[in-house]
Amino acid sequence: MKHLVLAMVLVAGPALADRGDGFGYMMDGYGYGMSMMFGPILWLIVLGLVVAGVIWFVRRSDTGPAQKSGDAMAELDMRLARGDIDAEDYAARKKLLAG
Repeated sequence: MKHLVLAMVLVAGPALADRGDGFGYMMDGYGYGMSMMFGPILWLIVLGLVVAGVIWFVRRSDTGPAQKSGDAMAELDMRLARGDIDAEDYAARKKLLAG
């Protein structure tokens, strides 16, 4: 029942705002000047946030091969310490990772 009432309010909202008594027209005409003044500033803020988000995403997802190799070497060291692999296997894999 709540969903039906919400849908009716959303559909009837524009009609209720356009009642004709002057109270739905952006503050009787004064709202247009304010939006013209702050509109470009708002778009610059949005554009800045988009650019900052793209830069953040690129820096976050850009992991160089040195970092990946370091993680692999740390895992290899842990496997040797736990006894999962022997010294010969460790040396062969370390040589393979070093390139």
